This record gives sequence, C-alpha cells and structure tokens, in this order.
Amino acid sequence: MHLNRKQQPEFKNIENINIPVPKKINLNNGIETYIINAGTQEVVKIDVTFNAGSWHQEKPLIATIVNEMLIEGTKSFTSQQIAEKLDYYGAFIHPNPTKDFANITLYTLKKYLPETIKIFDDIIKNPVFPENELRTFLNKRKQQFQIELEKVTNIARREFNEQLFGKNHPYGRKTKLDDYDLVNREDVVQFHKRLYNSKNCKIILSGKIDDSDIKLLNQYLGNKTWNLENETKFINFDISHKPEMESFVEKKNVTQSAIRLGKIIIRKDHPDYHNLNVVNTILGGYFGSRLMKSIREEKGYTYGISSVMVSLKHAEYLVILSEVGANVAKNAIADILTEIKKLREEQISQQELRLVKNYMLGELLRSFDGPFEISAGFKNIIDLGLETNYYDKAVEAINTITPAEIIILTNKYLKEDTLIRTIAGKYN
Repeated sequence: MHLNRKQQPEFKNIENINIPVPKKINLNNGIETYIINAGTQEVVKIDVTFNAGSWHQEKPLIATIVNEMLIEGTKSFTSQQIAEKLDYYGAFIHPNPTKDFANITLYTLKKYLPETIKIFDDIIKNPVFPENELRTFLNKRKQQFQIELEKVTNIARREFNEQLFGKNHPYGRKTKLDDYDLVNREDVVQFHKRLYNSKNCKIILSGKIDDSDIKLLNQYLGNKTWNLENETKFINFDISHKPEMESFVEKKNVTQSAIRLGKIIIRKDHPDYHNLNVVNTILGGYFGSRLMKSIREEKGYTYGISSVMVSLKHAEYLVILSEVGANVAKNAIADILTEIKKLREEQISQQELRLVKNYMLGELLRSFDGPFEISAGFKNIIDLGLETNYYDKAVEAINTITPAEIIILTNKYLKEDTLIRTIAGKYN
C-alpha cells in the first residue's frame, strides 16, 4: 500500500478504550488478588498493599518508618545481604507509604521470581527493625525534614492540609521536628505486628503471568494466614472541621511565594465526578489549561500552575497550586479567581472543549500502555473499592459532556468564595 506523506492522516475521535480488566482470585489464605496478564517482556511486578498508612498510626512517623524500613533486615538476612541478593538477580523492591496505605512492590525478571519472591516474602513477614538502622534512618530523615521545611512549597502544602482537615486529623496533622526524637523501636515493631498481616492486605500481580507465577505467590504469601497473633485495630476520624478561609505563613527573603486554593469535593464514586474532572482539566489540569495561559503565559507570574483532584480513602479534595513571584501573590490569586468566574459564566467553545477531550482520552490511552501501567491504573480503583468499569464511565463522561454542563458543574462545585487560600512566603 502506497503511503502519501503529503496528505494528513484522517483524524479520528477515541470513542472507547479497551482496557484489560484484572482477573480477581483469592489465594489459599483468602488474600484478595488481582491478576493482570499483559505485555511481551519476561518481567513480573507484585504490589502488596496494607491498610497501614499514617491514618492508622497512634504516634507520628511510625507508618512511614515501618514501610520504608522493611528492607533494613529480617530474621534471615541483613540489609546488606538483601541489597546484594536483589542486585544479583536484577530485581528491586520499592516501598511507598501514603496517608491511607502502606505499599511495597517487587519488580523482578520472571525467571528469577522463585528466588526474589522468597526475599520479598521474608521482608514483609519478618522484618526486625534493627536499633542501629532505625537511628541512622531517623537521623537522615530528620536532616532532610529540616531542609524541606525551608521550602515555601512544602510550607504551603503542610499549612493547606491542616487548614482543610484540621490539626488533629490524620490528613491535616503536621509532622514536627521533635517527633523524630520520640520514635522508639517498640512502637515500630508493634505497628508492624498489628497491621501487616494476611487479613489486612491486597495483592496485584502483573506482567507476563502464567499459572507457575500464581503458584509461587500462593506458596509464599498465600500458603497460610500470617502475622495474626495481634488484633487488627482500626482508627476512625470524622471530617467535621470548618476551615479558616485564608492562611498566610510569612517567610522573609524569598523570591517566590507558594499559593494553594482548594476545597473538599465529591468522591470518585459520585455521578458528577468524571464530569467535574473535565472541568478541572479545562481550568488547570494540563499544559494548555486556562490557568497556564493566564497566569504563566499572559501574566508571567510563574513557570507553572496546576489544578489537581486528590483522591484519599476517606476524602477527595481539589487544589490549585503554584509558586509565583513574591511580589505578585495577591494578583495571582485574584487572576485565578477570575478564571474560575469565567468558567462559571462564559460557555466554553466547542474547539477548546474538543481539544481538552482529545487530551484526556489520549492521556487515558497512554496511562494503560503496558502491564505495569495497567496495574498502577487499577491499583487506585481497587484501593478505593470502586467498580472495575470506572474507566469506561470516565470515557463516556469525557465524550458526552457539553459546554452547558460545564457551566452548571462549575457553579455547583467551584464558586470562588468556597475555596480556602493558603500563602507561604510574602503576600504583597
């Protein structure tokens, strides 16, 4: 077939996306497991997720320390031996603690899974949290924390979260420098015993998967119940905090101020959620957004600005964030509010809406390009207990939303006077 390179290819809209749905099984001990068999490379990823994020800790820092110190030694291997063995097999283990969950992931070549899953299993079940390793970890993190506290973006993030959720809520509570000195090994050990067990986790197995990989997973993590000698206690918190509408944290001698505007919004399972996500993308969710054009390109206040919808297990919030010139923070906030007002009052053109729709659908396609990307996309859905047709609903919403609906949604959820404001640095 002759290809005419002088003729532009026909443009086609993306009407649906064929996303492989994970196969759900239970291991022999009952662990809920999702299998994603995709890709051509001989690689495997195992994601193990526990309900053991900072939401569940009774003392600051403990959840993060436990998750990130799993690889610092077990009853069978020292931290150095673990590092050497993983390096030998070309594998690596990645811990990722969040506010809700404790995640630990193994990336390995399929042919070495029998060797690497043995190490992975031992790390999860039998960490010893050596005292000397704990002190080294805490000292290093304390130094990093002191450095991070000097950055206006981190000051604004911490202040915004406290402002939004309250200082006593796990989503809003600020870590303090003294907290590092109050950590003791017994708290770390007890947190692991309480929450890292076979009844408090889910697994995603992805890559070029066959029955032998599932058999290995069952042999180690699924062969019997484990670490159930302690009761799994969960802590509940209520979000009934009424936030201050504006907070300013002064930091002298800075050239930029960090600003955040936002509010608690509807959850991912709400019927309006996917449509609101389109509104958010128009406002500040991609490089060609309204806020980027106004605040960056026209006004020159910043190198970048974005609007993000953040999903947590017990809450969802929208936040507009940027670092702007210290002398234009007030102007930047005023212009952000102006862009929201325009979105509420003026109908978007079909051309701009079509651009946003194509961008969003293209990003969805890109985000599921490969087994590990598919597992990452579904992990959030699984963690939050959403239906597997979540992305089908997203595609439908993107394709069908109208300019009139965008005005209705913006007025319903994003009125300017409902957004709290946080500024760190100077506020001129």
